[in-house]
Amino acid sequence: MSIFYDKPVSVQKQNEDTEKWESIYHFHARVNKTGGKQTFSADADQFHARLNFDFQYCRALEEIRYQPQIYRLLYRDHHFQIVDYDDYQEQHRTIRIVGELYE
Repeated sequence: MSIFYDKPVSVQKQNEDTEKWESIYHFHARVNKTGGKQTFSADADQFHARLNFDFQYCRALEEIRYQPQIYRLLYRDHHFQIVDYDDYQEQHRTIRIVGELYE
């Protein structure tokens, strides 16, 4: 079975000085829905989808592991907060990043 990494995803990092988001990497990933949650805010019902983003291992992605709060993913013009990072058993084959939609 072949694995296709065919969905373009940008990794963005928040600039410490300006607090603006800047795209720093562009990768292709395998993307799959993992779940979501529903929240209520200001009388508005909102759904926050969660997606698994599977990437081929790349050393640059390791930056995210220890400071996920200053990174986010941009996929199909939507921003995803990083809620989990997994390099399965530290094998350096694939990286799974779980992102939650917010805006």
